[in-house]
Amino acid sequence: MGDKTIQLRSGRLGRIMPGHPWIFKNQVRKTDAAIKPGELVSIVDSGNKFIGVGYYNPRSEISVRILSFEKAGIDKEFFHHRIEAAYKKREPLSGVTDAYRVIFSEADALPGLIVDIYRDTAVFQVLTLGMEKFKPVIIDGLMSILKPKHLYEKSESPFRKIEGLKDIKIWHGAPGDTVIEIREGRAKFLVDIENGHKTGFYLDQRKSRLGLEGLAKGKNALDLFCYTGAFSVSAALYGAKSVRGVDIKGEWLSLAGKNAVLNGVSGNIEFIKEDAFKALKEIHASGEKFDLVIVDPPSFLKTRGSLVSASKGYKELNTLAMGALAEEGILATFSCSHSMPNETFSTILKESAAAAGKSFSILKRCHQAEDHPIVRAIPETEYLKGYFLKMQR
Repeated sequence: MGDKTIQLRSGRLGRIMPGHPWIFKNQVRKTDAAIKPGELVSIVDSGNKFIGVGYYNPRSEISVRILSFEKAGIDKEFFHHRIEAAYKKREPLSGVTDAYRVIFSEADALPGLIVDIYRDTAVFQVLTLGMEKFKPVIIDGLMSILKPKHLYEKSESPFRKIEGLKDIKIWHGAPGDTVIEIREGRAKFLVDIENGHKTGFYLDQRKSRLGLEGLAKGKNALDLFCYTGAFSVSAALYGAKSVRGVDIKGEWLSLAGKNAVLNGVSGNIEFIKEDAFKALKEIHASGEKFDLVIVDPPSFLKTRGSLVSASKGYKELNTLAMGALAEEGILATFSCSHSMPNETFSTILKESAAAAGKSFSILKRCHQAEDHPIVRAIPETEYLKGYFLKMQR
């Protein structure tokens, strides 16, 4: 329990969503004067009724992140219990892959903490000051429960700057390799945990990559924003006749090429360093067509306030992608922003089809993989959305 208290405002502003761990700055009525940033606090409503215990940081718009809605001691035992519970939920994945997310922040009731396993190495990110204060306990829990051979911290994020923290990349204990070979279904991938995006690999797209089985065979495929080639390699392994991967970053394409060689499909794949929009426009100008186009861009949408401009970007991208498809071709398209409602994304795809002079049927609706659980009380945990669409005229 926190010895110090934060009281929420009365009325509508002081209400919090049941089960949601965030309390915003404008919801706070008063705080004990001696509360330091990152400290544990008890949260009470305007009538002094207990709500929960969490950590406080006035620098962030999310001033309090609740760790427990019960009067629990936030100690070594608390963190070990949460880590163990999250780890056990992922046990069924061991037959499919040796790379998965163990702790998904708020979705595993540990806000501000991300932990991914890559074979014998655990990679973690601490994103908030409150969680930073518990880092020694977290490290102890990860080592004793997950038992990785190596533990790497890659705490790099714009959120850390907001929280008053500097980025850090460091081994805890014996250093391991920064490029790790993992398995996923039939595929093997090299993951660069030091220089790759976030912790190194898009673990959340596992189900969509595996979903290419039965769809890619015999097709000419185009993989846009291909990163280190996971979709490209998966498509080739599942029988694609040819694959073209496009990304703007040469260092990522270098690893993509190694992944193609690792899986014995380098003869079927070419990787091109180019902007995806420019590549699509050149494809349109040449009249080239593909049977399968994969569109997995980084988030165009960081906040709800940019929804209109981001929607224009998604519409242009998907209109161009649909225009590059052969008759009855398949578009696999995604958005990874929780600020993009599925209803809006669905509307964008319908508008894109109309602009491209096509219609489509839905073959499959895609979500983030099961190691990124969705908690209904926390809408922000549902962020990845996508569709496999079959084009029709």
